[in-house]
Amino acid sequence: MNLKELIISLSSLMSVTGYESYSTDKLIEIIGKKFDESYVDNIGNHIFVKRCGKANAPRILIDCHFDEIGMMVTGYKKGGFLKVTNVGGVDTRLLPSSEVVIFGTETITGIFATTPESDRRFGDDSLKPIDQLVIDTGYPDDELKELCPLGTPISYKGEYHLLKNNKLVGKAFDDKACGACAVYGIDAVDSLDLVADVYFVFATREEIGCVGAGPAAYGIDPDYALVMDVTNSWIPEMTGMKWTAIGTGVSIDISPVTNRKLTKMTAKLCEEKGIKYTLRASPGSTGTDANSTGTAREGIPTVLCSLPLRNMHTANELLSLDDAKALADLVSEFIKSKEIAEVFAR
Repeated sequence: MNLKELIISLSSLMSVTGYESYSTDKLIEIIGKKFDESYVDNIGNHIFVKRCGKANAPRILIDCHFDEIGMMVTGYKKGGFLKVTNVGGVDTRLLPSSEVVIFGTETITGIFATTPESDRRFGDDSLKPIDQLVIDTGYPDDELKELCPLGTPISYKGEYHLLKNNKLVGKAFDDKACGACAVYGIDAVDSLDLVADVYFVFATREEIGCVGAGPAAYGIDPDYALVMDVTNSWIPEMTGMKWTAIGTGVSIDISPVTNRKLTKMTAKLCEEKGIKYTLRASPGSTGTDANSTGTAREGIPTVLCSLPLRNMHTANELLSLDDAKALADLVSEFIKSKEIAEVFAR
């Protein structure tokens, strides 16, 4: 499976925050054979281990989050309509008339209802909060309550397309595309070339406050960590702070949350190996699992490397496969780096 296929395979799995276990079997089917061991911890993190074969080996943590933003059922309206609320940062502007997948006792399709433009001109045209929107399912009321109990998760419908210049568009690249890069990069390295045992964590519940990464890091107790997430990419209408552009490779954050020395060494590794990258100033919180990983236990040296992404938290997120390949290459070099291991391995 090439990197594009792996990104699509993982991103198409249903993993709305809090419901990550829904796809555990499929996830293990896709990537489990690439590792020596896999397990799910008490909070729901999916953890995969590749051993280096050395006694008392140090441990490297590679963290990406498995959950995706979505919705859940909160109630019902007569006529086959579902009331919902968001799980994570859903952009309400995009919902009217959009198609979603509802993962109830059966998987069904729904459409967010919308007021016709001709009627809106004579009424309230304001943006409605999500709890005032409804999903049209077409099902009879009694049957709908059986199919979609309260709390049923809902995600955007995913379709994936390759655009010009190696651009890929689809849903839930945040953050499963980074997970695909991690798996691809780890799989490319022979166990004998690893400088440590590698723990790849597909963390749970990042979208509601980076909940899973801290417990995962505490349980693994790694010597150092690479956290990978997506970062907003520049489009012409964006002003203010500098955004990372699509096609510029790996985005490496300089942040008070991350380890400055490990960050510099990671950038140096990119230069030495010819991996395209940019540096990004990230004052304060990074908004990623790096916040939780870096402060676990007595503190874990952590670097944050990101994948530029347009249209984050939509059904049509866009990334560059060239950037994804750069991130996968960095993972491979990071877990082979004797120079970094000599500094940070205990």
